[in-house]
Parts: sequence; structure tokens; C-alpha cells
Amino acid sequence: MHREEIKRSLHMACGHSTLLQRSLFTVMDWLTGQSWHVRREIRKWMRDAPPHAHILDAGTGYGHQAYWLSKQNHRHSVLAIDESREHVCRGNAYVRDAQLNNLLFRTAALENFKADEAFDLILCTDAISNLADEESVLNNLHESLREEGLLIATAKRRPTDIPKNQPANGYDMAELKQMFRKSGFHKVKAHYTGGWFGQGGRYLGVSIPLSLLRTSRLFAVLMPFYFLFATPVVILFNWLDSHSAQTTGKGILLLARK
Repeated sequence: MHREEIKRSLHMACGHSTLLQRSLFTVMDWLTGQSWHVRREIRKWMRDAPPHAHILDAGTGYGHQAYWLSKQNHRHSVLAIDESREHVCRGNAYVRDAQLNNLLFRTAALENFKADEAFDLILCTDAISNLADEESVLNNLHESLREEGLLIATAKRRPTDIPKNQPANGYDMAELKQMFRKSGFHKVKAHYTGGWFGQGGRYLGVSIPLSLLRTSRLFAVLMPFYFLFATPVVILFNWLDSHSAQTTGKGILLLARK
């Protein structure tokens, strides 16, 4: 089974149950090492955030980051956009069922979305790598951010064994920082994610379960017992990865100000 197919199957299995959807979001937060890095930076931003901040989750996907953001401060408003109508419809259905009044999902392509100086924080996780026109999107995000607003972005790191003149799904850190500076961002800084601890957490929390499920769907019956023992170790690894200096890693987290 492909990873995206499994994720979609899990979300479909939740149906319209708010409890199951919330439980799935919680599990995704625990097992996804990148989320630990992102949320650590968001918590830092929240210490001095405006009392009625406007937040954009650009390329929200299934919306678990947007949901988490909406729960941190009920005075903050969160707009989650994605070009997938399925993701947006499911997201808004969950918002209605959970009775959230500060979160809205909207169908929009990042290449076409711009809201002049509307947001204090923009979150863009793993969306840049899938874009055909990165420059236009970064320009749009810059225009949509308020003065001194913060953008938090994540991307895959370019494998070091691939020459720079050959296409690859990922970025060199210096290349990524230069892209954002070219679009007008300043105070651009970045660090690696998914170092040794992060890769260990991903192996236990994602790779092994997916490998078993690809072998047979019958292993789904055993998954609760597996995660009962694996989850505490995965959480420890992800915490260590997000709270230690990384000299290398599979991903990049970037912070930029307008």
C-alpha cells in the first residue's frame, strides 16, 4: 500500500466521527517528527503574538496542523487552504461537527492565492516542493504576510549524492534560504529536521507499520498492540530530535520575517 493511500484510508475510516478524527490527528502529531519542530517554533511565536492573530495554513492537506492551531487560542482565526476539494470538504465537515468557530477550510491553489497583508503567521509545510512556480508562490505568501509577520516553512532536504544540475525532490539549505530572500523575506534562518533521532522515530512509527500493512491489510488488527509499545519510544525520539542541534537531517525547517 502507498503511504498516501493508507493515510486516505485512515481518514475515510474515521467517517464523520469527531472523536475518531481528533484521535487520528493526535496520533499523527505524536508520530510525525516534523510536527514537533514546527510546533516548537509556533509556541515561541505565540509568546508575543497579537491577541487576535490571523493565521494561514497554506497547503493544509488533511488539516491536522490547522486543527491544532485553532485549539491553541480561540481568539486566533485560522484559514486553511488546499487545492484538493476532498480535503477541504472533509475539513469543513469536521469543523462543523467539532463546533469550531475560528477555523475555516477553503479551496485554493497556492499559485493563485494572495491576501494583501492579512496574516500574522503563515504555515507552509511540505507544499513548496510540489509546486511548478515556486517564485510566484513565495511572492504571494510575502504579500499576504503582515509587516514583521512570521512564515514557517518545511521542505525535504536535497540528497547530497545528487549533482545540483540534476532535478531532485528537495533543496539545499543555502538554496532554500536564498529563494525566500529573493522574494523579499528577511531574518531568514533554517535548521535541519529528521536527524538520527528523528529517523529512528520515523522508522518505528511509520516505516515498520507501513511495511506490515503493505504486506497484508490483516496486520491492521495488530497495529493497536504495536503502537501501545512503540509510541512512547517514538515520542522520546521525536522530542530529542526537536530539542537538539542537528548538523544534518532529512528535512529543513525555515523561518522568515516580512
